[in-house]
Amino acid sequence: MIHISKINLITEKKDSKGDAVHFNFKAISLKGEIIEGTNCIVTSSNYKRRTRNIKFINSGEFRKIRNISFIEFNGVEVTM
Repeated sequence: MIHISKINLITEKKDSKGDAVHFNFKAISLKGEIIEGTNCIVTSSNYKRRTRNIKFINSGEFRKIRNISFIEFNGVEVTM
């Protein structure tokens, strides 16, 4: 399990070239639906509002997701 406070460490990792490291996640939308993201990166974060702008690399789609909505990162459950 990963504590929700560690999300920053996972989503904002950089590789040796300085590029964002891709990750997979599951989150719950405001409507209660499960959002699954594979091959994603964080493009920006708002620490005050506790949100992240995530880019889905394969589709090019962007979504804003609240930190509290994440339930899984790279196959590992997120806990509070």
